[in-house]
Amino acid sequence: MNARSPGADVTQAEPPMNLLRLWWTAVVRPGRAFAEVGRRPAPLWAFTVILAFNLLISLTTTLGRVLGGGEVLLPSWLTFLPDDRYLLAELFFLPAVRMATWLLGAAVVYLGARLAGRPADMDRLLQVGGVVYLVVMPYTFAVDWTTLAFGAFGMGLIVYVHGVVDLVWSVALQVVGLRVLLGLPAGLALGLTLLSTLFTLPLLMIFAR
Repeated sequence: MNARSPGADVTQAEPPMNLLRLWWTAVVRPGRAFAEVGRRPAPLWAFTVILAFNLLISLTTTLGRVLGGGEVLLPSWLTFLPDDRYLLAELFFLPAVRMATWLLGAAVVYLGARLAGRPADMDRLLQVGGVVYLVVMPYTFAVDWTTLAFGAFGMGLIVYVHGVVDLVWSVALQVVGLRVLLGLPAGLALGLTLLSTLFTLPLLMIFAR
């Protein structure tokens, strides 16, 4: 008897999950959620999800910091953009930067998989990022909006809450996604995920303030 793949219980005959159900499935049974996403238009589904969340970040968290007179968490590294104008500018450019890191991270994994002699599909790799956003961002918003409301948004929050919880959760989800959608072994999936993080995280650290 053949072993079943992680997403074998998702068949083409089943109707697609709505977004809320897909989010809950991704939280409790990520393997099944990735199998479900594998049936959706790629990479259009992931592009839509990631763009929507990044615009929502600007229109809620970043805008809330601007209207509340918040300051940048770290001094600007861009000499042409001083600290007192940085948050307002970030409203517009940070979504593009985050979209670029999504593409860069998938490209690093694609190249690594090919160099390791494994098949890779760029469209499916981009879908993995969509699921990661779908799962992690609601938690991120809950933390950000709560701390903004109580005036507690600060560098410690970013480092300890987002930097640890978000990062670890995102890495774990991506490993599952690479195993389900590309069939990569766990060790290679983890290694490529960490490698892509090494390329994308510094880019976010330069621009996100």
